Amino acid sequence: MNKLLVIGLDGAPFSLVKEWSEAGLLPNLAKLIESGCFGILNSTMPVHSPTAWSSFLTGMNPGKHGVFDFVRRDSDSYKLRVIRANQIPHPSLWRIMSHQQRQVGVMNVPMTYPPEPVNGFLVTGLGTPDYANYTYPPELSEELNETGYRVNKKFFYDPERVDEWLQDMHEVTDIHGKTAVTLMKKTPWDFFMVVFRNTDEICHFFWRYIDESHPRYQPDAPDKYKHAILNLYQLADKWVGKIIEVAGSETNVVIMSDHGAGPLYKDVFLNEWLWKHNWLSFIDESSSRRNFNATVRRFGITRENISDALTRMHLHRVEVLIKHVLGDKIMVLPRDERPEFFNAVDWSKTQAYSFGYYGQIFINLKGREPEGIIDFDSAYTSLRDEIIEKLYELVDPSDGQLVVDKVYTKEDLYQGDYLSYAPDLLVVMRDHAYITRKGYEFASKRGEIFREPYTDETGSHRPEGILIAAGPDISAHKSVVEKQIEDLAPTLLHLTHCEIPETMDGELITEMFDPQFLNKYHPKYTREHIPPRDDTNDSWDEAEEEEIANRLKKLGYLS
Repeated sequence: MNKLLVIGLDGAPFSLVKEWSEAGLLPNLAKLIESGCFGILNSTMPVHSPTAWSSFLTGMNPGKHGVFDFVRRDSDSYKLRVIRANQIPHPSLWRIMSHQQRQVGVMNVPMTYPPEPVNGFLVTGLGTPDYANYTYPPELSEELNETGYRVNKKFFYDPERVDEWLQDMHEVTDIHGKTAVTLMKKTPWDFFMVVFRNTDEICHFFWRYIDESHPRYQPDAPDKYKHAILNLYQLADKWVGKIIEVAGSETNVVIMSDHGAGPLYKDVFLNEWLWKHNWLSFIDESSSRRNFNATVRRFGITRENISDALTRMHLHRVEVLIKHVLGDKIMVLPRDERPEFFNAVDWSKTQAYSFGYYGQIFINLKGREPEGIIDFDSAYTSLRDEIIEKLYELVDPSDGQLVVDKVYTKEDLYQGDYLSYAPDLLVVMRDHAYITRKGYEFASKRGEIFREPYTDETGSHRPEGILIAAGPDISAHKSVVEKQIEDLAPTLLHLTHCEIPETMDGELITEMFDPQFLNKYHPKYTREHIPPRDDTNDSWDEAEEEEIANRLKKLGYLS
């Protein structure tokens, strides 16, 4: 069996990788494309990192793994909780490989915290709190800390500190690249995977510098900003070359991304739109809780401002300690100037509401929501149809043009035991250039539906990611017809001669395999049940919840 190396370039768009590889600007990726396979890897709906990575590591559609966003509504309240890896109800790709006696090394893959035991080692990725154990075996965390390893960056995007942020992006990319090389050399492995995260984040904030059609494009911007995305991708390409060199010529190599990227123009406040149509009601602004929050916000006493102040003073560790000491009491202070989702809505009078990324709408359903008022019968279907009809009439007053491209029902997209977690409607607006986002459920001005992003982002996600493959068992000089991200799990299992669980939705990407490999090794499927993780019932306290939510907010994902 040949070894298998997988390198994830988070958010890498097919169009940019194709253009820059053909121009010789990404020589290591170009070499792989020339000698192997290249094509589009389609993401999930919504086109969101937690959903896509969960489908990648389980080989299943979101209706089976239940991850539709970074957060999920508590079953007995309207409070939103960050989703962790131990809440994904199916075994990960590396758990399956470990169960079949393959030695694995997994590094920086999103949706892997808290770390799980594997036959080898695992270093968690996006979604990992600072100052927590982030590895299996646990002692590896201390070993990596001594080398200066960091899961997370020091800086978050700030228009006034852009150069520091860019430098930090490059430093962390180098740290992850060097660590991957070191671990590959010192630890035996059959399967190794590393993800470079910053290829995604740079597109969120710097898209306007490469897109001449973007309203915020600056033709006279400094070259360091115009070429910032390319420079970061070239750094990742350099590490791709070094990691492949260490892996050796007898290793199969797969390069993939969880989604692509494109321009972002506006945030959309669907709750304000639902309110205008009398499908959502807000609580009485005169309540004592609201008055208290308004008062402390007026004096700038919010969790966000305190966090920002401590971060600027390089006291983030103090912030984490304070949150752990306060626990649930931290929730007394408002998060920022907007009301928090769960206590801003009058649920007893609300028929539909929205939270999360990219246009998710939920019906306030009896028996599912704690204060649901809509019966799951003709009333449910009728309400969805009414909302869909009105959504297609939604116009941005700034240009007088329609906004909604497509409205999906959850049955259009998903199937499985976790269908009840899915949004009842998923709205695609202006090819994902108009989006909703968690933490910005409400506008600062009642009834405002459209606004330029508060976060200063000018780029967002698109469905078209990349799939590149090369190696002794891979077809040469072949284009791969568009595939789904869940197709990678069974494909990677077959490359490591593992049996494929029959429960997976993903299908083998047969055109990726060399014909001799296909003829010699036929895929084997299994119904064997792999035991779940031992920590599936573990819960976070409020301090841990606040820590990771705050980090995701500063990455532009949550507020």
